[in-house]
Amino acid sequence: MFKDHDEKISKLLSDKENTDWEKVLRHHKIMILRIQHERLIHLLVMIFVGIVMSFSFLATIVSGKSLIIFLDIPLLILFTAYLFHYRFLENTTQKWYKIEDAVTEKIK
Repeated sequence: MFKDHDEKISKLLSDKENTDWEKVLRHHKIMILRIQHERLIHLLVMIFVGIVMSFSFLATIVSGKSLIIFLDIPLLILFTAYLFHYRFLENTTQKWYKIEDAVTEKIK
């Protein structure tokens, strides 16, 4: 959904045809709200997974049982995946703020 909107809005900005920029700006602001919500939820989940992963690593070190490492590895993979996805969401949000400024300039 976000990638589709990103491609669509980038194409609109590069085209020279007449466009209802007010309508584009309204829709874009709605999409910014959606991605901000998505970003917040992923941040909270990523923090939770990071805390659980830290406690799991700590339990592995303190207990000395190597069997717990089977919990550590999936948590590390999940946390890494959340980091990359959150990075995508953050970069996309920052890019969309710049696009919002560009669309506002087109309206003026």
